[in-house]
Amino acid sequence: MTKISPIATANRACTLLYSYISQYSKGTYLLPVNVCPDVPLTFCLANVSFEFVDIDEKTLCINKSACLNKIRKNIDKYQGIVFVRTYGFLDNASDFFDTLHSESPDLRIIDDRCLCIPDINADMQGADMLLYSTGHCKQIDLGKGGLAVFRNVGSYKIEKNVLYDGTDEVAIYKEAFSSNKPFDRIPSGWLCLDYLDISLDTYLSQIENYSIERNLCRDKLNEIYKTHLPESIQLPNEYQNWRFNISVDFSLKDVILKKIFESNLFASSHYNSANRLFNYDIYSNSERLHSRVINLFNDKYYSEDKALRTCEIINNIINEYSF
Repeated sequence: MTKISPIATANRACTLLYSYISQYSKGTYLLPVNVCPDVPLTFCLANVSFEFVDIDEKTLCINKSACLNKIRKNIDKYQGIVFVRTYGFLDNASDFFDTLHSESPDLRIIDDRCLCIPDINADMQGADMLLYSTGHCKQIDLGKGGLAVFRNVGSYKIEKNVLYDGTDEVAIYKEAFSSNKPFDRIPSGWLCLDYLDISLDTYLSQIENYSIERNLCRDKLNEIYKTHLPESIQLPNEYQNWRFNISVDFSLKDVILKKIFESNLFASSHYNSANRLFNYDIYSNSERLHSRVINLFNDKYYSEDKALRTCEIINNIINEYSF
């Protein structure tokens, strides 16, 4: 079934991404190397080529100058770019997107806002597609669902032509990261292409209702982290939406995470550089980010008491190892 609309939904964001890049697949896409691994794996499933680009040391998003240099040197090579909002940071990218379109009018700009709260009325800033997710571990965690907003009204069609066999791609790429070895074989069979099983109105209503509780929990727990942790390790406020993020010395990161887990508490490390699934290239800014940043939970599943205990562990370790 083909639909005509500026808004599309699907069972997950990767389905929307797959369907979009399959329509615009004549060239290479630029991806930030700190992207969620599911993104390059979706490109692999769609047989669409991509190149990784390091992130900017200051914005933590894809390096704009590097992208423009690549496009200007070989303008016919590139079909598009995926601009990922690292940690949900909604910087104004209008000037960058306008420059990209002026250099290459047919370039497709996918604004990956999967770590942001979905907003169908958001300023598109010149992007061709806004991509949101309401899947597991996102700000709005409905356990399923993806939402796309397009700059131009057009048609989209979900082709159910990819074999789905229940392969757990997350387990596979986590094992690859753990072993520090690229894939022997790129996983397939993991993406089930399908429409969302509820109406758009119902979906938007669920997002709106969830957002109220989400914002309250985030603000409450973020305030605890902000108050009880050293300001020197906190990322700027604009990066504290999806999780509360801290940057510690690389020698302390694993020590802190280990102690948190041993205390039956939780935190996470940001994705390793996605290129490590495919090669051994080094992207210094992304590697530095991964080696230092810890994501502290700020959702409804994490209590104020847990947040306070997490802060205590972090502070104790920092004080113990300080010189």
